[in-house]
Amino acid sequence: MSKANQLKDYFLSHRHVTNELIGKIEQKDYDFKPTPSSMSTKELVLHMVTSFYQFASAAAKQAPKSLHDEASNPELHELAQLYTDETVQLIESLTDEDLKELIDLTAIMGIELPAENLLNIAIDHEINHKGNLFVYVRLMGHTDLPMFVKK
Repeated sequence: MSKANQLKDYFLSHRHVTNELIGKIEQKDYDFKPTPSSMSTKELVLHMVTSFYQFASAAAKQAPKSLHDEASNPELHELAQLYTDETVQLIESLTDEDLKELIDLTAIMGIELPAENLLNIAIDHEINHKGNLFVYVRLMGHTDLPMFVKK
């Protein structure tokens, strides 16, 4: 199995859970915040799915496309699936050689990293915020929650 497929599978083992949690969020709860300084539920979800897509675009040496129009107020679960599908395509496009290439992130993170490391950072970022999302969904009253990872 290629390294890109391993990364894709690991990403999806977490994103499937993220998407399941997002599927529990009703539109009436998009503005929910567990504390005044927290991101709203909608902001958190959009941050998660767009950030990973942007990291994957950078790893693939592509500019991220605009995948949705904020003004259209799309359902979060639909956006999550759209960004998941586009992110998977980007990861699948990478060869083992591509994953070794340095990505210049000096303007954003002050460092150049191999594409593989960038994707691992993106996965860690997803895991961190998925923990936040568990708390949000639990505070909304949901008790039937998925396990932390899913194959």
